[in-house]
Amino acid sequence: MCSETRGSFICATMSCREILGNRANSIFGACFKTSSIALLSHIRDRIFWAIPFVNTPPYISHMNKTKFSKEAWLAAGFRALTTDGPNAIKAEALARSLGATKGSFYWNFDDIASFVEAMLGLWRNSVVQEIEDVFLAEPEKSARLRLLVDRAAKPAPVEFGGRRVEPAMRSWALANPAVLAVVKEVDEIRLSFVTKLLRDVGQNDPALPQLVYGAFIGLDDLASKGSADIQSGLKVLLRLVAGPEIETNCAPD
Repeated sequence: MCSETRGSFICATMSCREILGNRANSIFGACFKTSSIALLSHIRDRIFWAIPFVNTPPYISHMNKTKFSKEAWLAAGFRALTTDGPNAIKAEALARSLGATKGSFYWNFDDIASFVEAMLGLWRNSVVQEIEDVFLAEPEKSARLRLLVDRAAKPAPVEFGGRRVEPAMRSWALANPAVLAVVKEVDEIRLSFVTKLLRDVGQNDPALPQLVYGAFIGLDDLASKGSADIQSGLKVLLRLVAGPEIETNCAPD
């Protein structure tokens, strides 16, 4: 191959290398530029989404998680139950009713299941406490029935649902086995207590405690609708089933 030919070939080869090199640089540059833009866009998006997250409940709850006590949450749960039914017992809805955050709820309770368990425990324990209070407050056996009537006539605190709590619990029990189990336990505790009080005044008929307690449940349901006076109704019933001794121990209406 002559020198001219070799020279032409070398020049052509160099030109190809330069062209390919320039193209390679262009491709690399374009890729680098694209990667840089993508990286910056990713960083921008991360910052953009982080800013509004600061104002969301999970973030705020880190600062306010101890603001509301367990008792405050449980009270909100009973109010929701008596107002809107068991389906209203949800963390977000309860938080909204309190003006709190879901983070505060989960600071006090693991989940809704543990919250419901705490509600049931509180209701059950309040029943036991009422019975213990009657025994401690009145040493005279024949006077305990009167005191029982007085206590039964008093509704739960308004912040815990008031008079409508018991009917709401019984309605809930129809669809929830865990609630039903607690309601049955409460019924057994109360029936046992009423049985003892009636026996203390000489009334041993096993049907009488069921009659008195059944009347209480019905009167309580009517009272929750504003159409019954529990105290007057139970006093009349006890005078009929327990005789003159209860008459002397019952305060006049």
